[in-house]
Amino acid sequence: MKKRPGTSARPAPRPAAAGDDLYRLIFEQARDSILLLELPPGRTPVIRDANPAALALHGYTRAELAGRPVTVLGASLGRGRLASLSGGAGGFEVRQRRRDGTPLATEVTARNVRLGDAVYGIVVERDVTSRLRQQEEGKRVSARIMLAREEEKKRLAASLHDAIGALQVGLSAALLLLEEDLRHGRRSAGLARLAQTRRTLKDMTADLKGACVESWPPGMAVSGLGAALKDLLSAFERRSGIAVRSSVSLPERGRAAKSPLGIVLYRLAQEALRNAEKHSGAESLEFSVDCGGGWMTLTVRDDGRGFDTAARRGKKGSLGLKMMAEAADSAGGYFSVYSRPGAGTTLKAELPLAREAAR
Repeated sequence: MKKRPGTSARPAPRPAAAGDDLYRLIFEQARDSILLLELPPGRTPVIRDANPAALALHGYTRAELAGRPVTVLGASLGRGRLASLSGGAGGFEVRQRRRDGTPLATEVTARNVRLGDAVYGIVVERDVTSRLRQQEEGKRVSARIMLAREEEKKRLAASLHDAIGALQVGLSAALLLLEEDLRHGRRSAGLARLAQTRRTLKDMTADLKGACVESWPPGMAVSGLGAALKDLLSAFERRSGIAVRSSVSLPERGRAAKSPLGIVLYRLAQEALRNAEKHSGAESLEFSVDCGGGWMTLTVRDDGRGFDTAARRGKKGSLGLKMMAEAADSAGGYFSVYSRPGAGTTLKAELPLAREAAR
């Protein structure tokens, strides 16, 4: 009597084949890169197979990788690291290059398995190039911010040093003259000298406060960014003699003034006016802040002597412009300079009011 199908004690071959097909399907459809390496004793690991995700990640075809040493991927994934797994699993990051030469960083999970006398490595890769690039860019931005802060500290220290030095010299001279008047009984002259000393002290104290205000405008938190910009422009006009035409349109009260964006815009305006005062030789200046489409745009245009932007690029004198560009970039925005000899200069900074605009 013939046995009925399925009653045999021996496993039928079909389920095993179906299992192989399932494993192949998982291998082929996995979103992560999977490499199968052979680890010959004392030699460089050899690639035996790679799934489509691995081929897309590295830019090769399966025929181009099969049978090739793993070094073809430009990786530091040597036999020593794989052999050290001793049958267990390990995770690490690998720097390598795609076929077109572009850098690639992957987060690797590897496991060694032994089949008979042969040892194989199963390597699962996940692309982390973008994440590492963002981390490195974050470090560069942090370094630039630190340098900018140090530059601000130097400027404040120089301003305070000059103001305190002038205060000391002026008061010392006034007190010496006052002492001479008192020694010789010149009461009226002494009283006049005392009044003059008070005025000198008042003026020098105002200069000292001005140096502090230039470093950080205390009115910004109280009156807002618009008031701080108005005070900045008024002080610039009095100090430089350059006529200013201004137009400032800001978002609703407090949105920009109490955020890092407001501080960035104020610093950009401060540096733009400082450059105009020192280098432009202008008679008039147009200053505007506009908001629209999710962006805040600062434009400072003067009618001064201008300069050749191509010739200025990379020179020490353009440090202020570089700092402005980095400040705008750190806020996710853009900075541009338009100038030519005899035609004035226009500085423009565009800052995103929202991350969506920056993207």
